[in-house]
Amino acid sequence: MTSNQLLRRKRASTLVATALLSVACSEPYRSTVVQNPVPAVEAALLVSDSAPPVGGTLLVSVQAVAKQGTVGSYTARINYDPAALRFDGEIAINDKGLRASNSSPGLVRFAGAAATGFTDGRLASYTFAVLRPNSARTLSLVVDEMHMIDRLDAKTTLTVAPNRVTSR
Repeated sequence: MTSNQLLRRKRASTLVATALLSVACSEPYRSTVVQNPVPAVEAALLVSDSAPPVGGTLLVSVQAVAKQGTVGSYTARINYDPAALRFDGEIAINDKGLRASNSSPGLVRFAGAAATGFTDGRLASYTFAVLRPNSARTLSLVVDEMHMIDRLDAKTTLTVAPNRVTSR
């Protein structure tokens, strides 16, 4: 037998072995991991007055309501026109949540976490001084991250609703 014949037989044997292995490993793959549905969450800015008077104070709260579960942590920001509003400060909420805020003209960045979650849905509250008429229209909410207390990522099903007016 020549070396060419040996080489051909080795190649043929390798091809047959590869074909048999590929057929032997053709069972369909079925994942045994059960996916938990991510609860839908709606976040919104709640403002105390849709047309606050110049020189007055505007109360702004951020609320997130989940259809199932409770929000456990978040990072977000409020954008506004610094010619229409001036950030005055944070309003303390006594719900055992940890919060941090960082403001600059036109932007308030904030984050929070609570081991048992934000059960009433209120994530943060702030006061703004009104500098121009119709200033509440310049407010907008952007949520960067949101997780439920069971660590599920809620950002994928998050809806940011239009600003709502609440009574004082």
